[in-house]
Formats: sequence, C-alpha cells, structure tokens
Amino acid sequence: MSQGTGSTGGDAAHGGEGGVARCPLTGEGALPLHRADGPAWDRLRSRYGGLAPVQISPGVPGWLLLGYKENLQVLRDQTHFSADARRWAPGGVPPARSGALARDGDEHQRLRLPLVDALASVGTPQLVPVVERAAVHLIGRVEARGSADLIGGYAAPLTALVLNELFGLSDSYGHLLADLTARLWSGDPERAEAAAPALRSYFRGLVARKRAEPGQDVASLVLGHPHGLTDEEAVEALSLLWETGHEPTTHLIGNSLLTLLEDPNVWTAYLGGTLAPEDFVDYVMWTAPPIRMLAGRYPTMDLRFAGARIGRGEPLLFGFASAHTDPSVSRGADDAMALAGNRSHLSWGAGAHRCPATAFARELVRTAIDTAVDRMRGMVMAVEPEELRWRTSLTVHGLVELPVWFTPTGERDQRGEEPEPEPGRSPVRWVRRRKRRPTAQGARYQAPLGKEDERGERPARERPLRAAGTKPRRAAPRGAGARYQAPFAQEEHTPDPLERLLQTWRAETGSPRA
Repeated sequence: MSQGTGSTGGDAAHGGEGGVARCPLTGEGALPLHRADGPAWDRLRSRYGGLAPVQISPGVPGWLLLGYKENLQVLRDQTHFSADARRWAPGGVPPARSGALARDGDEHQRLRLPLVDALASVGTPQLVPVVERAAVHLIGRVEARGSADLIGGYAAPLTALVLNELFGLSDSYGHLLADLTARLWSGDPERAEAAAPALRSYFRGLVARKRAEPGQDVASLVLGHPHGLTDEEAVEALSLLWETGHEPTTHLIGNSLLTLLEDPNVWTAYLGGTLAPEDFVDYVMWTAPPIRMLAGRYPTMDLRFAGARIGRGEPLLFGFASAHTDPSVSRGADDAMALAGNRSHLSWGAGAHRCPATAFARELVRTAIDTAVDRMRGMVMAVEPEELRWRTSLTVHGLVELPVWFTPTGERDQRGEEPEPEPGRSPVRWVRRRKRRPTAQGARYQAPLGKEDERGERPARERPLRAAGTKPRRAAPRGAGARYQAPFAQEEHTPDPLERLLQTWRAETGSPRA
C-alpha cells in the first residue's frame, strides 16, 4: 500500500530492525540529529524531500517529516500511524520527547476528555484575572529597576504560577513549580536529575490533596470526571498538561515579545490595532514556533510513505519548523499582515490529538504580552540581536534569556504577598470587609452594661440593689457549669506530601515563606 504525498523516486532501503535507513531520494545515510546544530530546513528538504532518515540518538534510527503535507497526513491518520510508543518498544518508552497522550481510540478518549472538559470550564473571565495578577506581581518586582529578563523573570514563572493557581494551590507552590521546571530544562544533567522526582512528587501530592479536599479547580475537575481516572492516571494527565503547556507557552510569549522588539512594523501594527492579537500569535507560530520538532507517531504496519519503505513501529518525528517554511504553504511568510487570519499552521497539532488547550493558551499568551507592553513602557532590548543566546535544543526554539530596558516607575511593589492558606486548603479569595455599624441608640436600646472589675464584679454604682438583710449571692466562677466545657486540646498539624515537598524546597533554596 502506498501512503503519503512525497517523492515516489527509486525504491529506498528499508530502515527496519537490522537495516539502515536511507534517504528515499539520494540513498544517503541517516542524518544524526543528536549531532545536528540548527538544521537549515530549506537545505534539508532539497536534499531529502519530504522525509529524511535520521538517528534520533546513537543507535536509534527514525524518520523526520520535513514537508507540510507529510506532517499533516501523519497527524490526521490514526489508522496507519499510532501515538502509542509500545509499538516501538514493549516498555512503551518513547525514543524522544512526545507531546500527545500515548494511547489511541477509546482509551485515548477516556484519558483525554477529563482534561478537555476541565480546561473548557476555564473561560476568559476566569483566566484573564489569574494571568494579570501573576503578570503584575512579576513585573512589580522589577518596575523600579527598569530592566528585566523576559524569559527567566517573566514568561517562565508566569506560566508556572498560572497553571499552579488553576490547579487550586497558593503562589508558594507556583514558585516551587517554576523553580523545578527551570532546573529540569536547564541543560544541566545534575540539576535535571534532581528536579525530575521532585516534579513527580508535586503532581502526586496535588492529586492526593485534591482527592481528599476537592474544589472548583482544574485538578479537582479532572479527578471528579465521570470517566473516573485512577490516581496514577490523573497524575499522568496533569503532568502532561504541564509538560506540553509550560515550555511551549513560555517560549511563545518570549518569541512574541522578541518579534515585537525586533520588527518596528509589527510593533506599530500590533499596538495600533491593525494586527489583531490572535493574528499576531498565529504569525509567530508560523515564523518562530516554540516547538520545532517533536516525537510523534509509530506506523501500525510496514508501508510505503513519501517514497520510502517504513517498518512497523519505526519512530516518526514531526518537523513543524520545516513544515512552516515549506514553499507550498509559506508564501508571504515574511509579512505579518499577509499571514493574518491564517490558522493552518501545525503548532497546535491536528486530528484526534490536537492540543486541547488552544483557546486557553491563546488567551494566556495574549494577556501576558499586553500586560508586559502596557506596564514596561519604552521597552527595548538590552543587547544586540546577535548577542541573544538560544536554547541548544532541536525540540525547543526559544531564548535562554531576553534582557530588556524600559522606563522605570520609581516605585517598588507595595502589594506584598497574600498570607498562606491553611495546609490543604485552596487559596483564599479576598472580599471587602463591611463597615461596622454605629452602636444603636434610642428607647429600644439600653445603655451598655459596665465592665466587670478584676474580681468579676461591677462597680458599686452599677450593682443591682438588693433587699435589706439578704445575703449577697456569690457570683459563679466564670466559665463554669454544664454549658462551659474545657477547651479541646489543639490537634497537631501533620503536613501532607505536597506541604512536605514545599518545606524541603524552602530549606534547600532558602526561599522565604511568603
């Protein structure tokens, strides 16, 4: 059976077990992705066509989808291409980082729908105030200074704080999540190795707390869904939401702000309202997608695709950055206005595994950009464009840091931190206190009784009169009688696993309580 839309040139060598994958056009050997440094997509397409044989890691062969049509077909076709990594290895461990639930069919829908429904409950009125509060808090830390790193000091912690609050936890846990995430993807093996189990503990602790004390938050809605996920399934689902949501969103914000700072025409069109926020985000998705390559699918059978013979279970990697520069779809890609309204990029995926948080991510990114532009007036890059440092990753397209200068306000953040809620409780929503009414006066209201002295008696002028010759009645000891019980002993608080993780993190990092 023949699949795909790529070249149908000479029969290419099969890349199955024991074989060597070769280019379907030239017969050349596999491209070592683990040694590649920023591939030039145009050159790769001219050399390999729509599909390139690659080495994902030493000794691990696979295929990289280069053409737009090839990527789109594999995304949509669940019959011939599966997201389940068990087709590649019995243990189900993917050969590279993936961005989809590793199941298909009914099982995929059972695991996916709780996330879809939970995210659908977070509309614009609920999401925007959360994003604005976190953004203002982070910008408030640097407003007086007039300089900031828009990645490490804004986009990355902002995304973690927002997700954490939507999980129903206080900001302290958001700073914990942001720090652990930064360590995991820092590129430092030692830091990443220590952060991975701590992140797992965060999500296990989150599920345990919300199972015991559910609320109206995303984590609780996932746990309470009629599909009845187990604790471990809920941990996997929420971890996937964080993994596929945090870093792409962080660098979508970063790449968007960089585009505004680098291109005066785009800046003018965006601030002037000519370029709508939704169209601007799509433009960045076309020209600077935060995820340029991702492990994706495994053929369910031996087949011919894009002119190559591909064996059952051989890994296929999505090349989103290459697909977006494919000449068949990239006409006018240098003009933001020419791409306005074009939603056909592949950054959100397609088919049954399309990102369930598309609207959520759009609103988060739009609010983050608008808040930064509004509060950091006169923002300019603090370094030359060629001095910017990019992540050394074939998967993530994003900056290590984006230093900027802006007009300082001269005022420090006076908001302070909200007090910590009781352990295990959802963050408190503050309400305006009512003014105390004045003491009522008039015929229906008697003068207040005088205060008792140290012995429990009133001053002489306020004591009630008693008949002559009668003995004074001894006042009963205060707090005595059947109605007055001894106070219960206060139970000692036992921290739950999530709180213990926070305490450990604070002890290790020296982070203050607030």
